[in-house]
Amino acid sequence: MTRRFSAKSTADQVLSGVVLKEKRFFITGVSSGIGLETARSLVSHGASVVGTVRDLAKAETATSAILDAAAQGGGSLELVELELASLQSVRTCADKLLAKGQRFDAIIANAGVMATPFARTVDGFETQFATNYLGHFALINLIEPLLVDNGRLVVLSSQAHRVADVDLDDPNFKQQEYDSFVAYGRSKTATSLFAVEFDKRHRNRGIRAASVMPGNSLTDLPRHFSQEDLQGLFENVGKARAEATNREKLMINGYHLQYICVITRTCTFVL
Repeated sequence: MTRRFSAKSTADQVLSGVVLKEKRFFITGVSSGIGLETARSLVSHGASVVGTVRDLAKAETATSAILDAAAQGGGSLELVELELASLQSVRTCADKLLAKGQRFDAIIANAGVMATPFARTVDGFETQFATNYLGHFALINLIEPLLVDNGRLVVLSSQAHRVADVDLDDPNFKQQEYDSFVAYGRSKTATSLFAVEFDKRHRNRGIRAASVMPGNSLTDLPRHFSQEDLQGLFENVGKARAEATNREKLMINGYHLQYICVITRTCTFVL
């Protein structure tokens, strides 16, 4: 059956009538923004969610809405500490998950940063590339055995991938002037390419991977932009949409409802 949605459809509308009891999801970055709303929607339909946060103590308050939804919908939430900008933290998180051995029906690589001031991580990588791409790359490859056959990997990307290709010669801006949005674009290009290759390598298990553009969801992500810069960004995104091919438009929607459909396999888009 075809279900019709628009750019203003909510995650709850997409999941209306869907029962996710006994389904398990792993989501990075559930303490705010799209990650929080994704987890809230899933647990409200009975799903079990394991979500990562940077600070467990601070996350207790931030994730209270998810716990309330879980109590009403029969789902559950488990938090695990993870700092994607630290490969040691990534390994520790992966080791904990592997030790438990519980499987996931879908992995959602949601956490990220955007247009941050220049900095390098403890491992020496440019912050955005490390957080948005390298951390997820390492984590997902480590926990891939926990993804069930016919499972799903969803990687949040962005139309910002149009801004820049990955620079393998100078990924950490050691030889060129730092541009925060170029760095963001590089990280999102890398995440998209990762999803393509992951899909190719694990399709023999029925696993499918997709990178998705969540749309102009006004979360705390663009906090490093001024209001003027943010408006300019939205205008550029609008122009990019107008120029996109029909195939590319399938990856663009006003909110994050598309990848809710992808990971739960509940709907087909009619645009």
